[in-house]
Formats: sequence, C-alpha cells, structure tokens
Amino acid sequence: MVEDIVPSLLKKIKSEFEGARLDSEVLKDLLSKLHHSKASYLDANQYAVEIGEILSKALGASLTNETLPDGKMYYNIAQRVLTDVLGRNYELVSDYTEQVQKNLNSKAKIGLATQIPELNQDRIDGLVNRLASEESFDDVKWLLDDPIVNFCQSIVDDSIRKNVEFHHKVGLSPKIVRRVVGHPCKWCKSLEGSYNYPEVPKDIYRRHGNCRCTVDYHPGNGKKQNVHTKKWTNEKQKLVKERSRIGIESVDEREQKRYNRVMKSSGAVYGAWNDRNDPYNKERDRHAQEFYESVRNRNKQHEIVKVSNNSGLSQSDVEKIYNHVFINEYDLEDGRKRFDPSYDMAESWRRLSEIGGKNIQPHDLVMLRHELMEHDLMAKGMKYDEAHELTNKSYNYQKAWIAWMKEKGDL
Repeated sequence: MVEDIVPSLLKKIKSEFEGARLDSEVLKDLLSKLHHSKASYLDANQYAVEIGEILSKALGASLTNETLPDGKMYYNIAQRVLTDVLGRNYELVSDYTEQVQKNLNSKAKIGLATQIPELNQDRIDGLVNRLASEESFDDVKWLLDDPIVNFCQSIVDDSIRKNVEFHHKVGLSPKIVRRVVGHPCKWCKSLEGSYNYPEVPKDIYRRHGNCRCTVDYHPGNGKKQNVHTKKWTNEKQKLVKERSRIGIESVDEREQKRYNRVMKSSGAVYGAWNDRNDPYNKERDRHAQEFYESVRNRNKQHEIVKVSNNSGLSQSDVEKIYNHVFINEYDLEDGRKRFDPSYDMAESWRRLSEIGGKNIQPHDLVMLRHELMEHDLMAKGMKYDEAHELTNKSYNYQKAWIAWMKEKGDL
C-alpha cells in the first residue's frame, strides 16, 4: 500500500509557517496598528505580502524533488496541500482587511456592514493544475514563490473591490488610489493614479508577477481623507483652519522655499510633492525625470565621491550603482531601456549626494545596497525580475521606506 505523504507534509508546513508567523516582527507591528485602529489597506497589503512570503518559505522547505514521489507534484498532493494552506492564509488576510474596513467605516461615520470577499478557489485550482502539469517538480517549483504572495495580495484587492462596489450601490462616492513601487513597468505606471469609482481603469486590481504595486481605498461620504496623517477632516473645517494660518510660516516652510528657489533650474523639489497635492503623480513623475537627467549632466566623479563619502561604500561600488540606476539599459518588460525614474529614489539620491549628508535616512542606505546587489546579480546574467526579488530578501527598499514614512507619521 502506497503511503499517504500529505498529512506529514501538511504538519511540517503548518509548523514552520505558524512558528515564523508568530516570530515575525513585521506582523507584530501590523497587528498592533490594527488593534489600535490605525491600520489602512496599505498595511493590509504589507500584511498579505509578509504572510505570503512566510508561507512560500515554508512550502519551499517541505516540498522538494526528494520529498515528492518520483520527484513530481501529483494533482492529489497539490490540491490537498494548497487548498489547506492557502485557505488558512485567506482567513488570516481577510480577517485583517475586514477589521481595516470596519475602522475606515467607523472613522468616516458610515454605518454599513463590512463586505468580506469570498475565497478565490479558481485561483487555487489554477495553481494546482499548473503544479501538476510537469513531470519534474523542479520545473514548476517557482510557482510556490511569488504566485503565493500574489494570491495573498489578491485577497486585499478583492476586499477593496467588494466594499467599493457595495458603497457605490448605496450612493457613496468611493475613491481608489493605485501607486507603483520600485522600478515600475510601463503597464503599472499607466494604472497609477487616484480615481473616483466607477471611473476607474478596468485593470486597476490586476497585478503581474513580482508586482508590489499598492491599491488603497478611501470611502466617500462628503469627507476626505488626508492620506498622510490618516485623519478624517470635513472640508469646511479644513478651509477654516487654513485661513486661520494665513501669515504663519514655519522655519521648515521657509527652508523649503529657499531650497526650491536655489534648485529651480534643475527641477528639484524639497519634499514638496505628496498624495495630497499630487494625487495623479504628475508632478512627482516630472520631478523624477528632471532630477535623473540633472544627475546625468553632473560631474560623474564628483557625484560618486560625494555619495561614497556619505555612505561608506567604496567609490567603485557607488559607480556601479550610479550606472545601474541612471545609465545602463536592460531588457525589461516593455523593451530594452533604462529604468524609469522614481520620485522616492530621486529623493534618496538627493540626500545621499548632499555635501555632508546630514539628511540621509536609513532607507536611503538600503536603496544603495539594494541597487548594488541587484546590479551584481544582473551582471552575472540574472533577469531583472528574478534579481529584484532575490535582492529584496536582503535589502528591501520598499519596507525600509514604509518604516520611515510611518516614523514620520505619513502612513
């Protein structure tokens, strides 16, 4: 009689998953925010990514050519394992999004029931069928990496979609914001923006492999959410407050104006743009484009020396990073080209290249380490998506940036 290996596999996978889940500092922080009613859908997305990555590692440790019969992922094994573990992840992520939506409704004074998305069994079945389609598990084991994370992110997207549709039906005006992350492809950039439902792109919830773009949701009921402080303010009250501050200018505001005057010719901006005053990212995209071009027109060696002195990295490593970010062309999803300019990375480089480097933030240094490792992996022949995903395991610029934004109170 052939031994049924699924029970032992599931026991091992669940043990490793639950242990790592309970030990995760990222999840502890996100659950604390949820407990204190401070979590948003951006936090839910981060929660889903972390949960997905933990499960992916647990699956990868237990499912190998050696542990599977004949080195093949048979349909029966794939179906039982994935239905169980992805069902568990669905419960965890949907519970988080349910509470996020409850808190959003409460803050917006919307007395409506929270809508919970159904488990996407078709998505699980698709993974199962693909895993069982090859004779060798090695040919499909990549399906247990990013597609698992993607599945978890889709639960957040489905929650947003279901609540948005429900709120629209009862007469509210929901607002959806999609923002790109990292080096976005042309398709992702085309979806970025702030939209009033139902005037949204048909693919606003879709994502490709290794996509970490975020989708956020703001209920509309005559109030508007400040996406930085997450405080809800009536528009009339906001106007009164703004009028009361006429003539009052802080030291930081004066410094911002001084910096903008000095840097006007290069298009640089002293932290001037955000989701509030640039909801469609037009100004940030313009600034990033102009800043990248200004860097290319500077004395390259001087630029490298400044960043090297400020970061502690060698000049040869900084030169690799400089070429990788600003000069080199690669075969990317939308053709052979340079990386598209990123506003957040432009701001990081600005701080890193300032004389003295007194404004450098922790995520700026993570950016340098990320780009250096990514460059070295691609120089060895690795494709961008694979190199970027592998580098994120050691130097995750997005996570470091989010931590900085939270510390400032902007997320």
